[in-house]
Amino acid sequence: MPATLNYAQSYQTALQKRYSENGMLFTSKLWNSPSNGLLKFTGAKEVKVPRLLIKEGRKDRTRRTIGTIEANYENQWETYQLQNERYWSTLVDPSDVDETNYVTSIANITRVFNDTEKIPEMDKFMVSKLFARKQALDTANKQIKKLNITEENFLSTFDELMEQMDEAGVPAEGRTLFCTPTIKRVIKNIKQFGRTINIQGGGTTIDRSIGRLDEVTIEPAIPSDRMKTLYNFTNGAKADGTAKQVQFFLIHIPCMAAPQKYEFVGLDQPSASTSGNYLYYEQSYDDVLLFNQKHEGLAFVISE
Repeated sequence: MPATLNYAQSYQTALQKRYSENGMLFTSKLWNSPSNGLLKFTGAKEVKVPRLLIKEGRKDRTRRTIGTIEANYENQWETYQLQNERYWSTLVDPSDVDETNYVTSIANITRVFNDTEKIPEMDKFMVSKLFARKQALDTANKQIKKLNITEENFLSTFDELMEQMDEAGVPAEGRTLFCTPTIKRVIKNIKQFGRTINIQGGGTTIDRSIGRLDEVTIEPAIPSDRMKTLYNFTNGAKADGTAKQVQFFLIHIPCMAAPQKYEFVGLDQPSASTSGNYLYYEQSYDDVLLFNQKHEGLAFVISE
């Protein structure tokens, strides 16, 4: 019996290409965080992240003396175990493939599975996991606001979160806002009302109160059902009964990473062990990491 081929690497590459091209994975920028390049796999489910520390700062210099010279840095590693281990499988009867003019071919089945099940699940996992990580690190809930956003309170809330990041030394460049369609409409209305004000003579003026919105990248709206604080991932992804609505979150993307690894992807030809069916099976590990030293680069606003 021929050995089963493992297509994990090529499958993962093809998936990443599809995610970036079709726009269906709303959190694609987060799954492709630039910090992913810092990760080092040290096992099937273990990754390490380097953390370079400077031991001491600058000191006063004394002339005509030679101070003690030694290594003034230390390379440490943060170790994470990937918690999200998932699989999916299906049998496909060769007769179904023939009778549906190949509509139920393995390629079509996996494509529909990815588009309708896996991609929404990945968005839900990203948002809820980021929230859980933030909640664990921000014990005072300083950057987790609980209120119902309206056109009247959006700007003051947004400005407060931006100011908190300023105070924490989060880089201004690269801050990104992810929101629901409702909040997207709120932002649009605020911009329309505040940016351009008609004055006599047909001239215009700029309302500076909305200026900080121009400092961030506002991503396409994410469907509300993918923006919950908690899901049950036992079978697919279903919102937990206690989940709150995430209205928007502001993030400096390098503060997090999202390692993914397809351990096995294979297709068995029809055989006695599969009762004459094709057998498709995939297994993967992934997780969403929020770096302990950089969590100030993430802030949430959730419903009350």
